[in-house]
Amino acid sequence: MDQIPIIYQHWLQAIKERNDTNAFGELYRYCWKDLYQHAARRILDAQDVEDILQELFVQFWEKRHTIDIQMNLPAYLKGMLKYKIINFFNANKAKNRLLDHWSNHIFDYVQQHPEELETYLALERLLEEELEIMPHNMRQALLLKWEHLPIREIALRMGLSEQTVKNNLTEASKRMRKAISARQNVQNSTLSVFLVLVLEELSK
Repeated sequence: MDQIPIIYQHWLQAIKERNDTNAFGELYRYCWKDLYQHAARRILDAQDVEDILQELFVQFWEKRHTIDIQMNLPAYLKGMLKYKIINFFNANKAKNRLLDHWSNHIFDYVQQHPEELETYLALERLLEEELEIMPHNMRQALLLKWEHLPIREIALRMGLSEQTVKNNLTEASKRMRKAISARQNVQNSTLSVFLVLVLEELSK
């Protein structure tokens, strides 16, 4: 195991035993940049990254009395960050961004064809339900693809091979098409055809 820099121990001991906010500030400034870069490779929005890191350090401070001052601090913080990122992509915030993006594509059509409103709402619910049950990597790949990122960039952000990303997108598209075909009230609508075509593009 690599030797833990002694400065980490000083900071952790001061934080744990004396509630030392100055030591916490030093730790924060030293670790922030690396954690930010790590998160920014996976999350598109800078404000989302900052919010996640703020939450991470607040949580670290709240648990300061239980920390192990001998631990590998950078590894510990990156472990916390990993789960924060997973929770982010599981949250409604990320899913709603995808739903909003899809909604913008067909909003004008629905305004001109109000008879399609019920189908639109049904498709929106369907999309949200399918995102909810998708495996994490599949959902994250779909979210990033919908942000118009190329496969290569998605693979880099997720730490996966390009082929794995393609496989996830193809499977996500298949799942969506299967779900649409199983819904009697949406399968023959113009909107469902549109969504299927969009899904086909996503899987390329």
